[in-house]
Amino acid sequence: MSSSKTKPRAPLRVAALLVLLAFSSVAFGNGSDLPPEIVLTGYIKQDADRVQLVVRIPLVLLATFAFPKRGPGYLDLARIDDKLQEAAAATGRQIELAVDETPLKWTVVKARVSRLSDRSFASYPTAVKHVEGPPLPVDTDLFWSQGFFDTELAYTAPSASRLAVRVNVAPELGRRLKLQLQYLPPTGAARAYELPGGTGWVPLSPRWFEAARMFVVSGVANAFAADRFVFLLCLIAPFTRFGGLLAVVLVMAAMQALTLTGVAEGAVAGRPWLPAVVASTLYAVTLLLAIGNLGSPSLRRRWFIAAVIGSLAGFGLGNLLASQFQFAGDHAVVSALAFNVGVAIGEVIVLAIAFVALRAVFATMFGSTVGVIIVSALAGLLAWDWTTDANHELAHELGHAVSEGFARALPIVLWVLPAVVVGVLAYWMPRGFGGVRVATLRDALLGRIGERKGAVD
Repeated sequence: MSSSKTKPRAPLRVAALLVLLAFSSVAFGNGSDLPPEIVLTGYIKQDADRVQLVVRIPLVLLATFAFPKRGPGYLDLARIDDKLQEAAAATGRQIELAVDETPLKWTVVKARVSRLSDRSFASYPTAVKHVEGPPLPVDTDLFWSQGFFDTELAYTAPSASRLAVRVNVAPELGRRLKLQLQYLPPTGAARAYELPGGTGWVPLSPRWFEAARMFVVSGVANAFAADRFVFLLCLIAPFTRFGGLLAVVLVMAAMQALTLTGVAEGAVAGRPWLPAVVASTLYAVTLLLAIGNLGSPSLRRRWFIAAVIGSLAGFGLGNLLASQFQFAGDHAVVSALAFNVGVAIGEVIVLAIAFVALRAVFATMFGSTVGVIIVSALAGLLAWDWTTDANHELAHELGHAVSEGFARALPIVLWVLPAVVVGVLAYWMPRGFGGVRVATLRDALLGRIGERKGAVD
């Protein structure tokens, strides 16, 4: 009898062992044994019909190539050449160059390893000189994970062709891996890029319409952030006329465009506390809107709120736009306009999705009054949680803001002032602006009280 009880445990133990092995492979595959940040350095030099790529990769990223070792883990430099060629070929496959979306073929010019203390990749000339120079002596004690792999690849491209690059080095590491790349075109100044692993095709000399398309797409994508979506839900939930809501969202987008362009141009640079202030304000206003949805919300008042919050949100998006200017090439103005257009398009799309979804849910499941209560309660809980978390960061950063004094905050006040002026214009709008709203909890309670008074009288 005892044996019959123990038999089922054997398959369970086997299954548990298999699950353990599976999870261990996932842990190694997702880069858990790698540093928190891995930086690659590269140069692309284009001359007439020749293109040159010089790249430096930390050896810790190349463990899968199983470079030959000796002693306690030193690289066996006498037997490493074949593996270096394999690593160079893999580099060409994972850092791709293309002309008109056609990938270029490469040849390996040189591949070598370097000491961790080597600083030759500080500039293009010294990097090329180092890579093409003599290799390390074979008796060098270089630990397998404490150095660099350097390689030079050569390409043939049509004269004056426009290059694009795609980085697919360890995409599972996401933004933990970055390629700091400098492009040296045949004419003009060098351009610097910072590309995470898994980056799609990036034009190195984009035409104006390529830059515009790229920044429109980026703007649309950033309009779908979760905190902005919850804010928009609270803003529109009690109102039934799409035209009035569209006007409010367009005003918010316009005020946002003003400040984000200013921030991207460096108008309020050097305020590390500003993102914390913006985030806490957005979450707190979202919470207040959720509470206000239970009372007597007015779209005229929300015009003012949307204008000011849009202006503040532009500070956060402006930092993002500034970081993406590396992809604009010679078209910074076109890219900024395209990003603003993309954000506006994205916010109109988000408005349409939220409006249709709310109306459908209210009509089929809860009814308008109960639906507004439920949506506001859920959004309020999220906003409360976000506000609590953000206030810790805000308290830390406000110390820096106070030490800087009012003079450092004055430019921010001036950038927000136009939004305040536009928001005040709502005072002169018709009282019926926005149309009839749904009945709120306050309306329902007042209606019930009115009924009771009538019955008593």
